[in-house]
Amino acid sequence: MVTLSGWRGLMALRPTMVDFERRGFRTAASATRSVLEGAGAAFLTGFNLELATPAGQAPILSALPEAHRGFAAEGAAMAAVLLDRLNPAGGRRFAALAAAHRDRYVYLLYVGGGWALAKLHRRRLGNLGAEEPLLRWLAYDGLGFCRAFFASERGMRQWVDHRATCDPTCEIQYQGLGRSLWFRECGDPEALAARVATLPERHHGDVWSGIALAAGYAGGVEPDAYARLHELAGEHRPAAAQGAAFAAEAWQRSGYAPAHAHTAVRVLAGAALADAAEWTWQARREVEGPDADATSYRRWRQRIQAKAMATT
Repeated sequence: MVTLSGWRGLMALRPTMVDFERRGFRTAASATRSVLEGAGAAFLTGFNLELATPAGQAPILSALPEAHRGFAAEGAAMAAVLLDRLNPAGGRRFAALAAAHRDRYVYLLYVGGGWALAKLHRRRLGNLGAEEPLLRWLAYDGLGFCRAFFASERGMRQWVDHRATCDPTCEIQYQGLGRSLWFRECGDPEALAARVATLPERHHGDVWSGIALAAGYAGGVEPDAYARLHELAGEHRPAAAQGAAFAAEAWQRSGYAPAHAHTAVRVLAGAALADAAEWTWQARREVEGPDADATSYRRWRQRIQAKAMATT
């Protein structure tokens, strides 16, 4: 528990924010709910730790269980970007956080930055991740996740009725939506497939990618649930494999991978965790460069899908 006072106390995130019953999420699977609420609580802890950390320093995450440190890094990144953007003189909190935790949690840091953009109702990345032109687009995944996680069921209609012209960042946001559905539907494969069916068809692959990413990273379900997800993904199995590969690389980079990640990646990507993680690196080398943009991020995902299809 992080104790905060003054303006930090006002900004602190409360445990009730990730309570599934209060959010109106599915709660039938109590064991899954416990795991996923625990992941959410770790995110809140990271956010509050960043608030408690003096500017120019980075919070220490080693006191948290290894399985929760990535979620905490994501939460800390949200707080750091919020404080940087709200500081009239600018800020270096995110830079300090990245310097301390980039090696293990770089993907989570950019996703967490996207949460801050969502809360500030901003869509431009600005200088966020300027030194990593490809990875910075992960912020739009975080933006999509945040918008969906905190939406009411009525608010979720914005994803269903989306008719606007889609630029490549829209696809990334739907991947973030897919990740949030893993939490909203408490890992229930049938409910997830039913939810995907209500969304614009052109984004079904993006959403399945996000679902599989969350399944591989957050987990919380029995092994047979991954097999059912793979079955239900149907023609979008390559997209699901790509999402699982993203989860594999995030875990591998952290230096720790829980048992559920190995199981999920093997089922959803059809490969061992280390091999799926390597796909992301191979594809990244093919598209990365100083001018990498959202279209480059799309090509990254597509090339991972191609590698998965060639393997299975």
